[in-house]
Amino acid sequence: MVAIAVLISVLTFTAAVAFWMDRSVAREDAFRVNAAEVLAMDSSQEALAARLMDEAIDEVPLLALVRGAGERATIVLLDSGAFDSVFDRLIVEGHRHVVSQTDDPFTADLTDVRAVLVAPIAQIAPDLAERVPVDAFEAVVILDSDALPVVGRVAGWLPAVSVFAAAAAVFLGVALVMVSSRRSIALISVGLAVLIAGIGVWVWSRFGGPIATARIADELTHVLVTNGYAVFTRSLRAEGLTLMATGAIVAIAGLVGTLATSHKPQAPRSQ
Repeated sequence: MVAIAVLISVLTFTAAVAFWMDRSVAREDAFRVNAAEVLAMDSSQEALAARLMDEAIDEVPLLALVRGAGERATIVLLDSGAFDSVFDRLIVEGHRHVVSQTDDPFTADLTDVRAVLVAPIAQIAPDLAERVPVDAFEAVVILDSDALPVVGRVAGWLPAVSVFAAAAAVFLGVALVMVSSRRSIALISVGLAVLIAGIGVWVWSRFGGPIATARIADELTHVLVTNGYAVFTRSLRAEGLTLMATGAIVAIAGLVGTLATSHKPQAPRSQ
């Protein structure tokens, strides 16, 4: 019974994670909604403004003298909606990159918006702004290769995995209860298995972010992954809580059945 309960817990955890990855990451519509929220966060915009200034300073080192002012002006532009069309394109390209099987970093071509990017610099140091070449923003690294998930390698399998794992967990749970001589105990085991799976899903959704970002050195990548993990795993946390509640209800039902059986009056013995 213990081995089957452990297997039910593993299958439930697998089904929940596969379902979340398919619905929230692999599917473009959900990815676009979540990614747009990530890019709209203040810390994301601050990190992106810093990266844009880095690119400009690499071409014109004297721009380091006005770095702070340039970043602040760029953040104002990012928050004003001037980059909305750029963000939309970045999100679509980013999703294609995530679901692909490449190990290369995600880079974006921002040459078409050079005028917008250089505008705040021109307000501070027009002579220096003119010296920033067009190709300075040709290949801006948005996400380092260390931060990219392996969704592309498993994207095609996610729907099948989630359905199979969930169906197998349900089948084993029902079978365990039906064939057990002590069904209430079996029901408690199934409930605890689902409860433990839910706890595992919730813990991973809450504490997996720091583990994922611990090895990321690039500042922009670190900020985007941290914010992305918080936003994208919101639905995973909800799944974990749902599983915990379901498991607790099933386990309590089994416990009530056990108590009812133990307090059931015994038939009098015949003389």
